[in-house]
Amino acid sequence: MGNPGAFHPSITLQAFTVFSFVAVFAAHHIQGGEDGCPPFSCGHLQDIRPPFRRRGDPLECGVEAYELGCTSSKATIHINTGTYYVTAINSSSSYFWVMDPNFNTNSSCPLPLWNHVPYSGRGGKIDSDSPGFFDLVTRSPYAACFANCSRAITNNSAYKPVACLSANNSHVYVWVSDRDTGSGYCMVEDLEPYCGYLAMIPFGDWNFFDWSQLQNASYVDITRFISKGFTVLFPTDFS
Repeated sequence: MGNPGAFHPSITLQAFTVFSFVAVFAAHHIQGGEDGCPPFSCGHLQDIRPPFRRRGDPLECGVEAYELGCTSSKATIHINTGTYYVTAINSSSSYFWVMDPNFNTNSSCPLPLWNHVPYSGRGGKIDSDSPGFFDLVTRSPYAACFANCSRAITNNSAYKPVACLSANNSHVYVWVSDRDTGSGYCMVEDLEPYCGYLAMIPFGDWNFFDWSQLQNASYVDITRFISKGFTVLFPTDFS
């Protein structure tokens, strides 16, 4: 019978092997992993790699929140309450572009859906498998904010009238919110008296616009900016 107090290199080696496997698996999962997960195409996008994955891919391929829906022409992703088209992926800078398919630019008077609000800032979806990581954080610093007011606004030049949605006792306005100058998009303190929140949608990317250009933008200009979509980050470590 062996000495219970004796040193067993084999046991130590086994423990080290198990620990190493767990550590590698955890790092592999956080990064999305690429072993056995070849690049794929989705819609018009090609050479797609983790953190993205396709429906039905092995669990170790990509990150669940970045699962894409694929057709012959479109790649889609679900963010918070809405499904968005993925129009481009910038892997070197770890972000991608999306568009809201419900924002109909073919309409003469487009308006975002009130209940489709993507994540913003640190308000992304917490990755339960990777503590300290947030998924699908909106990168765009700007948002278009829509309000419905019972009285006309005459003392705030930031409020741009949306004549096509307005009536005698219902005045709709849009203004541009810069997330980096406050605590978030379309804050309650930005609302004028007699106005209520109607809808919001982020747009653009860092250094995409000159702020003076946005301040002077009309409703038509803003809808054109919105139609280009907004940017979303790859999994982000906020720990």
